[in-house]
Amino acid sequence: MKKIVIYETTYGSTESYAKRIADRINAEFKKYDQVSIEDLADYDVIIIGTCLLGGKIYGTEKIDQWIDVYPDKHWALFTVGLANPELTDFQPIFESHFNAHTLEHLTTFHFRGTIRYKRLNLMHDLLNEAHLNRQSSIDMVPLDEENIKLLSTYGTTVDARDVDSIKPLLQWVDAQDNTTN
Repeated sequence: MKKIVIYETTYGSTESYAKRIADRINAEFKKYDQVSIEDLADYDVIIIGTCLLGGKIYGTEKIDQWIDVYPDKHWALFTVGLANPELTDFQPIFESHFNAHTLEHLTTFHFRGTIRYKRLNLMHDLLNEAHLNRQSSIDMVPLDEENIKLLSTYGTTVDARDVDSIKPLLQWVDAQDNTTN
């Protein structure tokens, strides 16, 4: 089976995961904007990596188009963000970004990335949270243990990447290989 890993990155974590995955499964490795819909005709397994920031998945319109044209391919999406995959239900996020047809054909994974506070405005995010929750002050935003830990590292660089977290995606690729043999 011919495979490709396509990625879009904001802070670099998605690219590092995409490169590692491509190396492990012997796949081509291309940046999102370097791939046309016609390029995908040659591949059996298509893995897309993108960032998930503030509840927004980047590049979803293009993914919907690609799957509409090639629904019989094996599709996987991995998102990279700050949320802990063991504590977060990503399904509502996927449902708000993709149409039902896309979700039928897409297997999803989530990995944790790197936080570089010089490039991430955490206070802005917390203020947005206060606004969304209609609280009168940022002091009233409820913080869970994960957010408290995040705030305690403010101003530093925290690397939450975990190379072992890609194992389920690699197993998914192996399963696709086995279904065609």
